Amino acid sequence: MKKIMRDSAVRFWLTHHYLKKIAKKYPLFFDQLMYEVCDNKREQLVMSKRYLERTKFETIAIDMNVDVRYVFRLHKQVIDKLVEI
Repeated sequence: MKKIMRDSAVRFWLTHHYLKKIAKKYPLFFDQLMYEVCDNKREQLVMSKRYLERTKFETIAIDMNVDVRYVFRLHKQVIDKLVEI
């Protein structure tokens, strides 16, 4: 069980790390990727604000008028979809 959790955490961190690099170097590609992967506009908004604008999760939550846990959940959903690709 610990190995599964550790592998999951490593995949999550690597995905997050490379998304930051992709968004910085190839913003148009990042936008297109998020358009194809995200199920709704809220997911796209969270990912764009987080990686293109480098906005903190707390600020995104305030801008969207939602709880920060909801923003974390949306972010994790998109990351999980990317990991499955």
